Amino acid sequence: MKGKKEGSVFYRAPGKEYPMVERAKGVYIYDTAGKKYLDGASGCVVTNIGYGVTEVADAMRETAANISYVHSSTFTSQPQEELANCLAESAPGELNHTYFVSGGTEANETAMSMAIQYQLQRGHQNKFKIIGRTLSYHGSSFATLSVASNIARRRMFSPLLLPFPLVPAPHCYRCPYQMSYPQCGLLCANALEQVILAEGPENVAAFLSETVIGTSAGASVPPPGYFPRIREICDQYDVLFIADEVLCGYGRTGRFLALEHWGVEPDIFVLGKGLGGGYAPLAAAVAHERVHQVFRENWGKFEHGYTYQGNPVCCSAGLAVYRYLQRENLFEQVAGKGEYLKDGLKKLAARHACIGDVRGQGLLLALELVKDADSKESYAKEVQAAEKVKKACLQKGLLLYTGVGGTADIVPRDYLLVAPPFVISREETDELLQILDAALTKTVL
Repeated sequence: MKGKKEGSVFYRAPGKEYPMVERAKGVYIYDTAGKKYLDGASGCVVTNIGYGVTEVADAMRETAANISYVHSSTFTSQPQEELANCLAESAPGELNHTYFVSGGTEANETAMSMAIQYQLQRGHQNKFKIIGRTLSYHGSSFATLSVASNIARRRMFSPLLLPFPLVPAPHCYRCPYQMSYPQCGLLCANALEQVILAEGPENVAAFLSETVIGTSAGASVPPPGYFPRIREICDQYDVLFIADEVLCGYGRTGRFLALEHWGVEPDIFVLGKGLGGGYAPLAAAVAHERVHQVFRENWGKFEHGYTYQGNPVCCSAGLAVYRYLQRENLFEQVAGKGEYLKDGLKKLAARHACIGDVRGQGLLLALELVKDADSKESYAKEVQAAEKVKKACLQKGLLLYTGVGGTADIVPRDYLLVAPPFVISREETDELLQILDAALTKTVL
């Protein structure tokens, strides 16, 4: 047997030195060197209820002591049943049936598979294409990369990806048509109809989109009318609408689902990240009653599965997170806290010429850094503007998130995601803004 060897972890950035975390509480993380960090990004928009909530750990411990694992083909468990009921209660309309998995990539693949099998059971043998959008990210598997266009992630795998069609995403700050809403006439939404017709409606199973774009366009919110038009097009051509709410859902924008801001219901929606709150790997695909009914009345099964789907310990964590969110009224607090934070970010933008745009909704906000605010000219890729500001924030004890290489489209963009836990106080928000202000002042771009 080999002896103990240092440096055996395969890090995301081999060769980089990582501080060793020791503990965390509330919105703060502490490393073993005694340094304190304010988590202004909830990890990667995960820790909605903050750190160190002992009742979640207690629930996991109790469940693990009783039953740590069962295979979903044989058993269900009380935590899974209760959490599914809670999500059905909170979700709009008849979005009632939850399929639990371990992470967002799995959940999006589940939704894609669900949509294709739904169409097959209805006799549509050729409906297998999923239409995605530019400026999107749905996961790291080949299937989810195939229906997204995050260039930095796709490039190296392009020969292996499926030829799924893409339509322009609604990103008003950098409109792909170089127009403004409402004069644009929602060209980006109407493009979906054009692509469905070009591919043949008989070949298209579903349309998949992030409701508020996350790491590929920095908290970009669609214009009014976009999703109502999308819903209309999907209904017209018998195409399922899948809403990826892994990052923007579960209260992050001030509503249970971000889509609720536009009064639209999807056929399937996907949750992740905040669903487990960082306490356990947990995500879900939630189907409408009419979708579930097709499976129940035809095949009687869903040909799909993962080893840890519906794990009782993970579902127990999710249930405890849900109950904490409800008891502390955290869903209701997001809108007000987000307005206060966004107002503070806009004040920073007035003082720092490098901030070209402040955007987002609720506690999912972002700054886009530009070389020239009037022309919206971006910094050259080699400048690494967002990474420099992020590093300056880290040195001063603030954690922010930048996405993959700062890439938003063909031209590299620089943005900083600001998405603190729902439990952040006004004083802690002021601290976040003060550190960010100092980091922006210090950074030479």
